Amino acid sequence: MLKDAAGRQHYQAGSGARIVSLVPSLTELLFKMDLQRQLVGRTSACVEPDGLVDQIDVIGSTRTIDIMKLAELGPSHVVVSHDDTPGALIEEIVNLGVEVVQTHCEGPEDNGALFELLGGIFGRDEQAGEMKTALDSVIAAAKTAAAERPDKMVLYLTWKNPWITVSRETYTARLLAVAGLRTLGDEPGKRYPQIEIDGALLRQADLVLFGNEPFQFEDEDIQEFQLEYGIGSKPRLEITDGRSLVWLGTRAIESMRELTRLASRL
Repeated sequence: MLKDAAGRQHYQAGSGARIVSLVPSLTELLFKMDLQRQLVGRTSACVEPDGLVDQIDVIGSTRTIDIMKLAELGPSHVVVSHDDTPGALIEEIVNLGVEVVQTHCEGPEDNGALFELLGGIFGRDEQAGEMKTALDSVIAAAKTAAAERPDKMVLYLTWKNPWITVSRETYTARLLAVAGLRTLGDEPGKRYPQIEIDGALLRQADLVLFGNEPFQFEDEDIQEFQLEYGIGSKPRLEITDGRSLVWLGTRAIESMRELTRLASRL
């Protein structure tokens, strides 16, 4: 028996499971677990793996779905997220008599339990074990490397006009922290606070990281930022794959490797 993030208990479903995913990162993870044949529904934001998801029916967005279309697909399981799926929507699905699997990762280490949960329910224990082993290895390596050098201060920007950053309670900030990259601009009680950028803030930063999800930062944005704030060699300015710092699942494995390399270059 397996327990999800909401405390619901689940049994192994077997090969007859019909899965709907309302979370883009989990749709990608289900493919990586070779469960695409059992995936019958997704959201419009579930775009990865690129091209391979096209054959799967779209039933709405991550927060608003066509509940009747969901019912028509006859799913046995709907995979949702604590952070992204509204509670009222979860209750609607539960009231249909469909088994809801609720997920939640506060930091990168929690992906191990996520692998085991989905692998256990859908008969992919071997894949889940391999994913967890790889995750544990890169996290251990990241922590070892981080312990050997001083922490670096990072201003992580996820939106422009206004500038938006991430608080230290978010998955993204916790992922960065494992690699010894401590985020600036924390505002307790707000996950994604608006931030005023000035010289005093930038003097604290070793790195300004522009996450291109959801805002699509381009090289021109970096050049504009550099000119506006008169930045020379410090802090360093870089665009990063914001999706890999937000999405749950196996992306955390490569993200940890890349962040460890990035921290070593600072």
